[in-house]
Amino acid sequence: MRIPKIVYVAAGVLFLAGGINYAYDFGRFPKGTKIGGVEVGRMKPDEAVEVVRRKVDGFSSIKLVWEGREWIWGREDVGWQYDLPASIEQAELRFNLNEEKLINMIAGIGMEIDIPAREPEVVIEKVGEEKQIKVYPGENGREVDAVDLRQKVLRNIKLAEAASIEIPVRPMLVKLTESQINEAGRRSELILNKKVILKMKEGGQKWEIADGEAVAWMDPAGGWRENLISEWVKGLSQLVNRPAQNAALKFIRPGRVEEFKPAKPGWVVDEQKTTRDVVNGLKLLEGENLLQAELELAAEEIAPKVDNEDVNNLGIKELIGRGESWFSGSITNRIYNLKKSAETLNGILVAPGEVFSFNKTVGEISAATGYRQAYIIKEGKTILGDGGGVCQVSSTLFRAVLAAGLPIPERTAHAYRVHYYEEKYQVGFDATVFQPAPDFKFTNDTPAYILIQTEFDEKNKHLVFNLYGTSDGRKVEVSKSRIWDQVPPPPDLYQDDPTLPMGKIVQTEHAAWGAKVAFDWKVTRGDEVLQERTFYSNYRPWQAVYLRGTKTN
Repeated sequence: MRIPKIVYVAAGVLFLAGGINYAYDFGRFPKGTKIGGVEVGRMKPDEAVEVVRRKVDGFSSIKLVWEGREWIWGREDVGWQYDLPASIEQAELRFNLNEEKLINMIAGIGMEIDIPAREPEVVIEKVGEEKQIKVYPGENGREVDAVDLRQKVLRNIKLAEAASIEIPVRPMLVKLTESQINEAGRRSELILNKKVILKMKEGGQKWEIADGEAVAWMDPAGGWRENLISEWVKGLSQLVNRPAQNAALKFIRPGRVEEFKPAKPGWVVDEQKTTRDVVNGLKLLEGENLLQAELELAAEEIAPKVDNEDVNNLGIKELIGRGESWFSGSITNRIYNLKKSAETLNGILVAPGEVFSFNKTVGEISAATGYRQAYIIKEGKTILGDGGGVCQVSSTLFRAVLAAGLPIPERTAHAYRVHYYEEKYQVGFDATVFQPAPDFKFTNDTPAYILIQTEFDEKNKHLVFNLYGTSDGRKVEVSKSRIWDQVPPPPDLYQDDPTLPMGKIVQTEHAAWGAKVAFDWKVTRGDEVLQERTFYSNYRPWQAVYLRGTKTN
């Protein structure tokens, strides 16, 4: 209420109201006016200031109480100050406040009083070999109502009122009742040893939600904790979502491609629908006699804007064969040679009807062409030679050609079993090369060009060959390796070496069992058999050889 600057009442004029005469003197507050709870009616502003000042000066602290405990806040703690000129002008107690201090003080009260509620949960515990459901009912908590407490503090300051403030504390009720505990246990038993499976529409990828995770998502009070399921779906989306890849093809020269990117569709997961689908799948496990609920992942395919046919007329449309191998434990020079020869083959085009020769394409393998010395097999011995490790490249390409179902006019197995070629793979799937022979060759009998692409992952010691072209509908069947006539390696052999210091031992050969190995390979197109043969390998038993130093000076 503002004090009127001019009161239009002539001196001596009386206004009758309810039988009482009210005289309004110029510059005085009307009768009944209060500022901060102090009666200032009929006072002049300077008189009112003094009365209000005495009131606010006597109000220097706030007392808060809760269950027999008390907290005293002084003006410095909360940082309030009264603005008396503004208060007199507006006929209302006005003040300034440090809001940040007030929030911090309320938060401090909360830290002393609040007890967080312990959410109820259902877990699967293993007792021996058996799973058991355990329902934890949770614990109720309490917390200070910070919004209400702030309003009460501001009210006291506004009225300069020293009355104690009862701290508002509200209960946090989460504890399950006996009936809810029983119901949560019953529902959990229904999904024990069951799972929900999400499958991609294409590619065969799938994700399983086992009973442990499903039970953790169950809301013991009823229903499902969709916020937790939504978080899981969000993580799944990060694995699945990818933009579409446009096709790209760039030539260095005829017969060689510098860059090729096949067109690939993109995917984006509908997270809201997937969350609903997972909930519905869990409900199915509760209500049906099912061991698993299979659902298609709600993901939309995004088509590339530029397809393979738009960037080339060579018929390079799709992946037709893939081969891989690993080279853990290889020495630095061997890894270098692997990478160099793989890069030489990357981007090579093989024309329809052309016979590809590994030796011809890779070219001379020697120190003169940049290869380093690593162990090779030559004339029945393992020796240091230029280009050691290149045979792993030819073996990996052999595997890709097998997968593509292309004719193989020339392939030779190694003299003995090499552990690199059996890492995460069956024995017998190797192809040795050496200049000028033996060689590895295959024929492109498809109607389109074939593009060779390599992937070299030094960190994970992984080599991949991808063959791109046009599928003509051929299908490939490869049997498991058959092994027979296994022969143990001969005893270790130690040879004196005067070039090595006395007592130093260097291993030059690793022991390997001899064996005969075979696998069957069949390529068909409809009722037509395009290729049918058995690949044989005759591995000799290999003796471990150690050089023993005899040098004395």
